[in-house]
Amino acid sequence: MDFALTETERLFAEEVRRFLRAHPPESFPIDGMDAGYGSGPNSRAFLKALADQGWISMCWPKTYGGREQPIFMKLVLMEELALAGAPFGPLAGVWQTADAIIGFGTERLRREVLPEIARGEATFWQGYSEPDAGSDLLALKTEARRDGDHYVIRGHKIWSSHAGISSYGLVFARTSREARRSRGFSMFVVRNGTPGMDIRPIRSLTGEVYHHEVFLDDVRVPADLMLGPEGEGFQALLNGLDADRFWGRFYKAPALQRVLRQLVEHANTTRAGDGPLARDPGVRRRLAAMAAELAALRLLFYRAGCLIRDGVPLTYETAMAKVYADETGQKLARLGMDLLGLWGPLRDGSPGAKLGGRISHAYLTSLGHTIAGGTAEVLRTTIAVRGLGLPAEPRAR
Repeated sequence: MDFALTETERLFAEEVRRFLRAHPPESFPIDGMDAGYGSGPNSRAFLKALADQGWISMCWPKTYGGREQPIFMKLVLMEELALAGAPFGPLAGVWQTADAIIGFGTERLRREVLPEIARGEATFWQGYSEPDAGSDLLALKTEARRDGDHYVIRGHKIWSSHAGISSYGLVFARTSREARRSRGFSMFVVRNGTPGMDIRPIRSLTGEVYHHEVFLDDVRVPADLMLGPEGEGFQALLNGLDADRFWGRFYKAPALQRVLRQLVEHANTTRAGDGPLARDPGVRRRLAAMAAELAALRLLFYRAGCLIRDGVPLTYETAMAKVYADETGQKLARLGMDLLGLWGPLRDGSPGAKLGGRISHAYLTSLGHTIAGGTAEVLRTTIAVRGLGLPAEPRAR
């Protein structure tokens, strides 16, 4: 595999850099917290600026207003945004939903929602997990019953990112109890503010709000806002999870490279004894080791990106990349806390805080990353079974 950018991709990267110089990321208003994944905080204004460049819909078919650009253009855009620390938090979910609507959506979804997405006016939350159904989503209790031209949804979702400030939710619900276990589920696109929907914030370790829980009390949804045929939502869910693990973590490598550069600068400019902190052999070794890990992480994602580009089915690659990305992010946050010492826990705005309190924020937010989007333990099972051909269940003794 050749990971080198083509001339077109290289020129596009330069175009994105020019855009970022003309539109400094820090000049955009923020609507939701930075969860530490590398995509920065949620900014509707920045998403609208990307849409004005035609970058949200650039890879769509021309039938739906796109330019049919190759998939690697998305990778180039995300990498440049992450390196610049831009607030593009909703972008991965927007792309994921648009692809699902193009692939599985009704004509109404394509006609009404895709134009909103292209204009940067629509963002989405995922209504997958429930209090009693996290890793085993087939155990969910939320139900949707048919009532004429509508479905009536009743249930409780939790850990839905940015649900309180998004436009729509992707709600996964049971539509049949007679079908076999992996059937009988459907996915609905539900507009926020629909009567019967109650969204409540969950405060994070940082004191800010990223996740929400959503109560659905007989929420009526038009039948033509379902993604795919009734009872076939599980496949759409699996496609969405694979996309989330790839697109939702691809930009972590360049974002962590940005943090590493800041730590290297800190080590070079901070005095420790008779010279800079960087003269400590242990510090140099740990920073160098982290640079190697980030280089490997970037290549792991580019390999998966090449497989997606070439139409090769992914079996375990996104699981492997997601586990490595989240655990590497936690290691870098711990390294940063060690290097900053007593100043490490100080948050932004605290007297004496180093690097704007970003390391403390990264440390606190990274703690849950190996749970979100599929736990590291479950994904290691996926790697073992699909990647290594190991048995799915341990042999009984």
